Amino acid sequence: MTRPIDEPSRGAARIVLVCFLSLFIIFGIRLSFSVFFAEFVLVEGWSNEESAAIFSLNMLVFAVTAPLAGLALDRWGPRPVFGLGVLLMAAGLWLSSRANSLGDLLLSYGLIEGIGLGVTGLGPVASVVARWISPAQRGRAIGIAFAGTGLGSLLFVPLSHRLIEAFGWRDAYLALALVCLVILLPLMTVGLQRSPQSPPGARYRSATRVDWRALLRSPVFWALMIAAVMTMGPVRSLTVHQVAYMKSVGVERATAAAVVGLAGLLTSGFFIALGWLSDRLGRASAYTIGAAGLLGAVVTLVWLRAGDTPALLLLYALLFAMGEGARSSGTTALASDVFQRHGLGMINGLVGGLGGLGAALGPWLVGRLRDESGGYDGGLLVVVIMVIVSLVAYWYVARSRF
Repeated sequence: MTRPIDEPSRGAARIVLVCFLSLFIIFGIRLSFSVFFAEFVLVEGWSNEESAAIFSLNMLVFAVTAPLAGLALDRWGPRPVFGLGVLLMAAGLWLSSRANSLGDLLLSYGLIEGIGLGVTGLGPVASVVARWISPAQRGRAIGIAFAGTGLGSLLFVPLSHRLIEAFGWRDAYLALALVCLVILLPLMTVGLQRSPQSPPGARYRSATRVDWRALLRSPVFWALMIAAVMTMGPVRSLTVHQVAYMKSVGVERATAAAVVGLAGLLTSGFFIALGWLSDRLGRASAYTIGAAGLLGAVVTLVWLRAGDTPALLLLYALLFAMGEGARSSGTTALASDVFQRHGLGMINGLVGGLGGLGAALGPWLVGRLRDESGGYDGGLLVVVIMVIVSLVAYWYVARSRF
């Protein structure tokens, strides 16, 4: 029986949809940590530094795990690799629900759940999308899949808050573990199929072999690694400190939280819009628009010192969303274009892992400067420098060929 002519495109659309829904759940759970953080400080009596160490360890483990997950994807494919990742996420959350000390949470959430998040992170997921989508449509496809990250927080953050209020943070973690087992596990195992280049019945194996000697000698590769570290560092620095900064200049906490929620919603739209623009205008042009958005967001934060007008707060949400909407999706799309013959899983795993490293170090550095100086000027300057460095490195990679 002859297959319908549009079956490959239908398969690609299905993959993008499954990845969108998966990231909706994964990042919804990940970004709900801020709600649990408050419980650790207020209810358990742990210090801010001790409670933040749980998330910092989670991000560092994520950074180490993502490249290994990419290599595993190139060899065995998405179903077994992502299946293992989801099981580790569920195990980490379940063990967190039984934690009685900070050390227990460092092991369960910081280490075990961190490994699960690294396996199912943006880089590995982007490599799956890239296998199905041609470079001409890759930017918008990855953007649509990544849009799930912003929307997930709109559901899971308030859901986690309600669960904690009703049952406590331990039972809330148990409920999230059940979400992983009942919804996410079937989604990422049954929903994801082998790439169209793999014939039915064949053992999954990447069509390319990684030439490590050539990669390590290439300045293009190292520029991509620099761009990866600097891509998420400035975004997560603002994510972690934006509410505290706004409060320091006189913005009410509830208002600041509403601005952050609006930015998350707008980010989903910018993932899609800037992904589409990257296919039409080029990856570097779309990335530059996003970089301008982040720099504008920093300027807006400085303007807030003169008065927290609603217009400025709305402008900040818009500019921040524009900035985040071009960062992770734009970097993984570029990596897939330039290094698609050198193992999509491995390359995007490295990009995702180093992005996680930047996301861990950036907020810490901004916080350290805040503690030492008593203000955020130094931290905002660090954000600006990271944006500029990432933009220069990104343009170098985009204009090069490997």
